[in-house]
Amino acid sequence: MNVKRKKYSYISNLSFMLKEHWRFDKSYVITQAVLTPLGALTSVIAAYLPKIVLDCVENRSTAGDMIIKVSIMSVFLMIFSFMQGGAQTKIHQGNRLTRDVMLHKLICDKIMDMDYNNYIYNETRLLREKAWNGARSWESSVARFLEYNCTLASSVFGFSAFTVIIVECNPWFIPILVISYGISMLGWLLLMKWKDKMKDKVAEIFLRLHYVTYRSKDFSNAKDVRIYNMSDFLMRKLDKHLEDVTGWNIARNNGHYYNCMLEDVLKFAISVGAYVYLIYLKINSDMTLGDFSLYFGAITGFGQWIARLVDSIAEMLTSAHNVSDFRSFLDIEDKMNKGKGEKLPSENALPCEIELKNITFAYDEAEKATVEKFSLKINKGEKIAIVGVNGAGKSTLVKLICGLFIPQEGQILINGTDSRLFNRDEYYRLFSTLFQDCSLLPATIAKNIALCEEEKIDRARLYECMRLAGILEKVNCLELKENTLLVREVHEGAVAFSGGELQRLLLARALYKDAPVIILDEPTAALDPIAENDMYMKYSELTRDKTAIYISHRLSSTRFCDRIILLDNAEIVESGTHEELISLGGKYAEMFETQSKYYREEAVI
Repeated sequence: MNVKRKKYSYISNLSFMLKEHWRFDKSYVITQAVLTPLGALTSVIAAYLPKIVLDCVENRSTAGDMIIKVSIMSVFLMIFSFMQGGAQTKIHQGNRLTRDVMLHKLICDKIMDMDYNNYIYNETRLLREKAWNGARSWESSVARFLEYNCTLASSVFGFSAFTVIIVECNPWFIPILVISYGISMLGWLLLMKWKDKMKDKVAEIFLRLHYVTYRSKDFSNAKDVRIYNMSDFLMRKLDKHLEDVTGWNIARNNGHYYNCMLEDVLKFAISVGAYVYLIYLKINSDMTLGDFSLYFGAITGFGQWIARLVDSIAEMLTSAHNVSDFRSFLDIEDKMNKGKGEKLPSENALPCEIELKNITFAYDEAEKATVEKFSLKINKGEKIAIVGVNGAGKSTLVKLICGLFIPQEGQILINGTDSRLFNRDEYYRLFSTLFQDCSLLPATIAKNIALCEEEKIDRARLYECMRLAGILEKVNCLELKENTLLVREVHEGAVAFSGGELQRLLLARALYKDAPVIILDEPTAALDPIAENDMYMKYSELTRDKTAIYISHRLSSTRFCDRIILLDNAEIVESGTHEELISLGGKYAEMFETQSKYYREEAVI
């Protein structure tokens, strides 16, 4: 899959962020607009205040006249400074709120809602990491893009005001100052361009670091880490990725250091030059002390404003790239239908008939398709088993049927209707699934099964599903029964289930949903043969009035299904009932005989 990265102009990014800010915090936008000219006005007043004092002294003005002039300027200076302080506090709070809103938008509105088919691809993961870094970071973050733009506008105001003052002294100061600070600006722009060029590589570094960090601290890996002495291996990986991160940070910080050093050298040279020139003018002209103070302050202030202008341009451009990355991820187009779709099969049309017609599907960057030109029809209410060796395409097929994967070619029909014509989220309601890699929520047993708030849980249905799944007796032994918390990493005193108990709990979750199609992907992998046999004695009750698809490596458990499909390289090599395939004497019979040597008691039940 090639994710199309869109290009966003500066105006487009600014419009996007303005709309976002205005949507959830209008006062933030208003505060930014008010603050923008205040910095320049405060600096101009601060530059003129010494001039007024010195001119009053030099002209021998009365004390009352001097006090009035100084008081007026001081009051304005105090009011503007007070307003700036309050506005900065509001903006700081607003930036943090914006970051929270952007992360919510990223996680809830996109990551948790995008097509699973898009979510699994490598390029999507890279874009997700870049969007995540841009949204959660503080420096040059998405949240501060509007602030950087307002800082830039304020810098332009200050730069313009001080330019007018300097021109009155000597117009030649302007090109000298612009060239000097232009050199500094060029250095910052080159650094920013290099950082932007490195973003993909840096995102990959952090993606690997986060993965190893997560796996190292994941409770489910704790046993393997100890038994197989994996700590040294993981630490070497972690050290390698930390070394890469450190190398990146050193290179970035060195760039900042050298640019800051160049900027400081230029500032010092300009200040010394300006001071020498103004002393010369004072000695050889009628320049007043007030003018001397004003012009020197203006030249120094001009340097500060142009430095601020350079900084704000660099920060704004970096932040703009982060906004583009953020929007690129948000704008990844989902292919499944999220709008109005065909109506789901009604009660009298259930259970569902499922037909796969010439399906082809290949994973990202795979050399060959996992499923190619595959066809299969599952009749209404039929219970089928899909068996085969690892890599035969069993799990891929059920994910295609569920609508998690989208075939590159072919159709999936539900009661004769193309699955792509249904609304995506409504389509998911057709399926109750138990995948191999399901996870628990840090909540009660009841919430983990019903996946809804406590007050919405149907308790009678909950108990029935736990009974069918064979977990009710275990739950009833607990002090808080179904209100017992799970996931010890989050809740102190939470209960941890064994592998078999966890599979029964997840089976109860699938049964509680009560969808017309039930898909069980290796649901008994963690059960012993006796427990597995007990579950499949209930198989007819578990799948009553439903179309059922069952995936398993244990062929003895497939005897309860109406039809068995044996896959090899995503092709149907044998199909029929258990008895028919045994009598055929083919690959299924060979695999069954091999397994039955180890599960002889189970095979003769």
